[in-house]
Amino acid sequence: MTTKRTLQAQQTRQAVLDTARRLFAERGYDATSLQEIADAMGVRKANVYYYFKTKSALLAELLGSLTAPLADLLDSVAELPDPAERARWLAAGYAAVVVNAYRGLGPLNLGDPGLQREPEAARLLNMLGERALALLFGDAPTVDQRAAFWLILDVGPVLRRLGELSDAELTEAVERLCLRVIRSV
Repeated sequence: MTTKRTLQAQQTRQAVLDTARRLFAERGYDATSLQEIADAMGVRKANVYYYFKTKSALLAELLGSLTAPLADLLDSVAELPDPAERARWLAAGYAAVVVNAYRGLGPLNLGDPGLQREPEAARLLNMLGERALALLFGDAPTVDQRAAFWLILDVGPVLRRLGELSDAELTEAVERLCLRVIRSV
């Protein structure tokens, strides 16, 4: 049974996440403090600290909503023996995950240099990226293959510029883009 207090705590925690995501997207990770998150919510900083002791912990929670589905996708794609089939599944799955995260959770700029300075976030993002790269191109991808892969990994500008499309249309567009870039190398 969920009490009123428990429900309020869940709503406040979610408000912290939503506000942080918005401010990280608008200002960048480095330029956003926990105090600024609290100010934007109209609460004391202690309220934010109650749910997230550090900005790193807050970032980890935000990234989890994106990285967990990507890790699951990589696990399932790793089972596919055919490289062309792996590419199709990766493109489709990646497009679905990023569009869902963008539409449902709001933008989080994975290209933000501040994220790369957070050791755990950088480790997780790099590990997922390297694993996907190997699934697509094997253990020794060429320079062109690596360049193509890292280019399509940051589709934020595409999502923002094609925001008028339905979720299905946007997912299909991102999937087609990924496949065109992958197949071009």
